[in-house]
Amino acid sequence: MATLRKIRRQIQSVKSIQQITRAMYMVAAAKLRRAQQEMEASRPYARTLDEVIGRVLVRTENREHPLLKQREGKKAELVVFTSDRGMCGGFNHSILRSAELFLEENREQFPEVSLTLVGKKGMDYYKNKPVKVSKHYLNPIREVSLDRAIVIADEMIQRFIAGEADSISILYSLFHSPVMQRPIIIDLLPFKPREKVQLVKVDYLYEPSEPELMNQLLPWQIRVQVYQAMLENRTSELGARMSSMDLATENAGELIQNLTLKMNRARQETITKELLDIVTGAEALKK
Repeated sequence: MATLRKIRRQIQSVKSIQQITRAMYMVAAAKLRRAQQEMEASRPYARTLDEVIGRVLVRTENREHPLLKQREGKKAELVVFTSDRGMCGGFNHSILRSAELFLEENREQFPEVSLTLVGKKGMDYYKNKPVKVSKHYLNPIREVSLDRAIVIADEMIQRFIAGEADSISILYSLFHSPVMQRPIIIDLLPFKPREKVQLVKVDYLYEPSEPELMNQLLPWQIRVQVYQAMLENRTSELGARMSSMDLATENAGELIQNLTLKMNRARQETITKELLDIVTGAEALKK
């Protein structure tokens, strides 16, 4: 009986966990739809802005803007985006592994490599590691905020202009589908257009002037890239959590089935033992 009670308690515990994982799956799925819509709506804007700046740059010889300067420096900065919460499978592990590879591969080119961490999981991982952390940000607001992206981007711009970093990159998880998210590292500063530009034998009339236009567009593009990275990372986190909770719910169901079979066997053994005791007792009375 003690064994049966123990198995029943185990089944009840697993059922409780299954209810939690199923609820987390439904919450993540609901949030994912909205996050994916925001992310996909932002992608064309970021891509087009990058293409417009690229078209302007290939038609001008003026590359004196401070955000365009290529420096042979020794200091690099990597902005690492992680989540504040767990329960999302290998999402954070993949990002942090990519960060470790970046540090290892760039150690010779950049003797001084520092990190800017966005998200509690990244802070917890590098808390006791011998890596310089320039700054860290939490995500107290669950929704991605453009204002927060502007704060992070402007901080990176100031550090680059002041010479505190000669190269700045960002690491985040690129969303492909709810079951596939891949860490990606892109160069943030100095600015380089990522979209391929098809040259047309025409030039533009600039209003305001070309230098003033670049003064406005370049910082804004950096902010848009950081904002897009935050959108992609949030969507990837929700997709990873949804997949992880779905798998956990299925595993809990299989475990409940196995425990139920085990309980039935134990019950059958108990009944068989009791019948044997009754039969043995009846035979003893006959004698």
